[in-house]
Amino acid sequence: MDLSQTRQAPVEYQYVHRRAGHVMVAYQKRLYVWGGYMELPHSQAYTFMTSSKSSYHSAIDVWVFDPLLNMWTRKMSRGDIPQQLSGSCAAVHDDHMYMFGGWANIASDNMENNLNFLWRLQLPTLTWTLLAPNGTPPFPCDKAACWVHNNRFFVFGGFGPARSSSQMEDVGVNFVRDDVYYSGWIDQLVYYDIENNEWVWPRTKGVKPSPRAAHAADVCGDKVYIFGGRFKNARMNELHCLNLRNWTWSGNLMDDTLQDIPVGRSWHTFKFVSENKAVLYGGFNSTEQVLNDIWVLDVRSKKWCKTLNCRASSRLWHTAAVAHPGEITFYGGIQNNLLDNTRPKDHAEEMLVLRFSPPCLKRLTIEAICEAGEMLRSQWKVLPQILQHILAVRLSPDNFS
Repeated sequence: MDLSQTRQAPVEYQYVHRRAGHVMVAYQKRLYVWGGYMELPHSQAYTFMTSSKSSYHSAIDVWVFDPLLNMWTRKMSRGDIPQQLSGSCAAVHDDHMYMFGGWANIASDNMENNLNFLWRLQLPTLTWTLLAPNGTPPFPCDKAACWVHNNRFFVFGGFGPARSSSQMEDVGVNFVRDDVYYSGWIDQLVYYDIENNEWVWPRTKGVKPSPRAAHAADVCGDKVYIFGGRFKNARMNELHCLNLRNWTWSGNLMDDTLQDIPVGRSWHTFKFVSENKAVLYGGFNSTEQVLNDIWVLDVRSKKWCKTLNCRASSRLWHTAAVAHPGEITFYGGIQNNLLDNTRPKDHAEEMLVLRFSPPCLKRLTIEAICEAGEMLRSQWKVLPQILQHILAVRLSPDNFS
């Protein structure tokens, strides 16, 4: 394994990397980032009309990272552009990103901060569509987990406003209200049938996970694995699996008798990097510590392995995606206690790349030439034009990734 990180951006571009609560997906070997918010420097925290210490990112902007060029590009989206949001969840199906829910920066008279809208972003044209599916929609929430399987976009869990017990019973959902706030945790499992444009609430068997939020989930074959999340005052280290063919829950797969397992957490990432291996990184534990540990789960043996040779920064509420086989990228997040309102928050501004297998020869060659810098520029003329262009972009001072 090899853990690398991009160089830090010049000051004028650093706001791009000050981002948490955003979404990031991989599409055609590029990474697409949208939304989220930015914690303001302490000196700027009270310079606006309100006493807010954060600023939401533009809803029009979609930032695209090309690993081959090692460059970010800001693009303008169009169509039914969503509100400024944090805590939404998103996944890719064919040429579209589907995005659900989130916390709206500004609530209106007839709309709460938590949303249950479903948007579709056509990635080639960056055109948004606000969908209006048939059926009973999910309950409004943020910090849910989502995934795509068999032409279906799934949503599980989340944190949102209370609803009547009759509404919950109709779709077989449990809701546990927070002791302080009107909102609470939910265990909703619902999918959007992409072909038939409708919400469906499947009936499942087995031991369903408890309500939770700020958990993470990813698909491996016909199964989805869900790790961690917060429920009441606990940040859990439970690992659950749902068979998406027979709708059977596994129950908690974690063996508490083993000492070498991840601690409970929320606001982490959990992503498959190969057919059988998932990577867990970072998050926020029950003692309000920001974590920097990296674990690899082999789903065949259900065994965890902590990576000891990778030095990663502490971060929470970041994102992870796999744009190239055997390579997982982590982006954004906060480096210190998000719940401590007495101290300014530090963003994790460097992108981390964890490689489990060597990249292709083309990428290795490009990276080797870039390390040599200007020493080999006189010899570029023997290379194909496309490679000359890639090298010129990579070594340009305007490349701020």
